[in-house]
Amino acid sequence: MPEEPTTSFAPSGEETINRIIDVKPDDDAYKLSESQFDAFYEIERTALEIESGDYKRIALQFPDELLHDSVPIFRRLRSRIGLGRELYVLADTSYGRQALVFTQDVR
Repeated sequence: MPEEPTTSFAPSGEETINRIIDVKPDDDAYKLSESQFDAFYEIERTALEIESGDYKRIALQFPDELLHDSVPIFRRLRSRIGLGRELYVLADTSYGRQALVFTQDVR
């Protein structure tokens, strides 16, 4: 007898949705002065990269354990990159540490 055809091409994702993630915030940045914080996250270098690439829409993605630092990083970058640029923090869950993501005109 032939196998019953399947109605889905991929798993439902239920395991991922129900998975418990143990996130331990990295609080190293809390121990830093403002200038050390900027150096730790390379704020100036990142702002220069955005400006030299003439990026207009920038998305920042952080691993879960650094998401709590996204607001001060956003504010510092926002004050340095000038007008005419859109800066976003992606709030989706990541699957481990990864670099910040630069995007250009994602539609």
